[in-house]
Amino acid sequence: MSKKKLLIGTLILTGASFITRILGFIFRIFLSQVMGAEGMGLYQLIFPIYMLAWAASSAGVSLVVSKKVAEYNAQGLYADSIRILKGAIAVALIICIPISLFLLVFHESIAIYFVHAKDTSLSIKILGTCLPFMATSCCIRGYFQGRQEMSVPATAQVIEQVARMIIIYLIAAMMVPYGLEYACAASMIGLCGGELASCIFTILMYIRSKKKIKLMKPTTLTYNTAIKSIFYLSLPITANRFLTSVLQSIENILIPLQLEKFGLEYGDALSLFGVYSGMAMPLLLFPSMVTGSLSVALIPSISQAKAKANLDELQRTVSLSIQLSAIIGIGAAGLFLTLGEEIGMLIYNMRDVGYVLKLLAMICPFFYLQGILNGVLNGLGLQRETFRGNIVASIICITLIIVLVPKSGLVGFTLALLAQAGIATCYHLYHALESISLPVDIVGWIIKPAAAIGVGSVSIRYIYDGLLSQLVGPKIGTLIATGLLGMFYLTFLFAFKCVTKEDIQMFVR
Repeated sequence: MSKKKLLIGTLILTGASFITRILGFIFRIFLSQVMGAEGMGLYQLIFPIYMLAWAASSAGVSLVVSKKVAEYNAQGLYADSIRILKGAIAVALIICIPISLFLLVFHESIAIYFVHAKDTSLSIKILGTCLPFMATSCCIRGYFQGRQEMSVPATAQVIEQVARMIIIYLIAAMMVPYGLEYACAASMIGLCGGELASCIFTILMYIRSKKKIKLMKPTTLTYNTAIKSIFYLSLPITANRFLTSVLQSIENILIPLQLEKFGLEYGDALSLFGVYSGMAMPLLLFPSMVTGSLSVALIPSISQAKAKANLDELQRTVSLSIQLSAIIGIGAAGLFLTLGEEIGMLIYNMRDVGYVLKLLAMICPFFYLQGILNGVLNGLGLQRETFRGNIVASIICITLIIVLVPKSGLVGFTLALLAQAGIATCYHLYHALESISLPVDIVGWIIKPAAAIGVGSVSIRYIYDGLLSQLVGPKIGTLIATGLLGMFYLTFLFAFKCVTKEDIQMFVR
């Protein structure tokens, strides 16, 4: 794959991610107004079930489809790549249909004994109906990713989000008056509608694409061989994703339960969880679309450099990638520490969101670096280290949630989350740097970006308090202050020679 094609594909996915996240914010603002923080918390409790189903039925299979289709297309074996796709869909459906039936039959027991929220029962039942569409769509997206036709999966993302928003907007007024259970169910109907729309779109694009392909007779690849290959190749990936999702699900379910032990009423605990997971976290992770796209781009780039035994290129690519991640993560931390409360009021009109943003801000550098390191380790063939680091960090986080949250509430949870992100990031960073003999650049990666955002933050806080908030009001002032902080930060990065013209050319050439 050419570097130009890789860059274009990455930019397409980044653009789609930007659009879907903006739409996602609009969607969450609407949900927060309709359902309130408690309803958002209830809605977020269902996501562990959704992620477990996705990890079991689609995560590993779609990745194998992408890899195998890329291999066959490189050899001109287009009919074989289509056979792989059909085999993958069969495997995904074989896995997800029993899961769907399980959710449809045991939705009430899952809500009571696993999620610990009976009001999620109806939503879990509705979720069971959309899993086959999700699995099929994921496989076809993997097919187009293998063909390097990134516009199809990118458009599918946007269609899914738009369909979800339209459906919820149309049915929310009818269902919300019946209580939180039905308000949450309306959100799940929207999610399922988005999956169905995405599935229909990807199927149509596949039919259209197939008509343009000159098919040759498959070589020795039978459907039986394709299905067996997909199953065995996806099994370790699926197992890793599933176990990681199980631990993350336990974390999410434990949070409101432990907040109750801290002394909060159930509704208050659920509201606080909704503020954290449904409102603050999407804001904190918004810039990760850049590091996520870079992570995708790093895998083939690093793999190619490793195959050529080009250690200099490996070190230069990894170092600049880590530096970019640090710049984005430290900058995001400075932004939310400086203007967290104002941003919370601007977007959700809730001061509690701003408090949570400021509390969690210091986790940003670790979150963003983890995304980059995943790409680095995958490119180096060190997936086991990623898995081990995530598992150990999740177990420690769960332990700390149980110990700290009943005593310290949200502060205890923040410490648990910081420990998890810090341990996983340091573990992954150690193995990534050790494998290519790259020393840690504390000055370039940490000190210079921290100094740049520190100077910028102090300046913006002074300008906002003394001028903007009084001159144009808090909301417009927050928008202007955010833009100015970005400009100040970039200026100081160049002034401190943390970013140079050569660094930019390295990424775009």
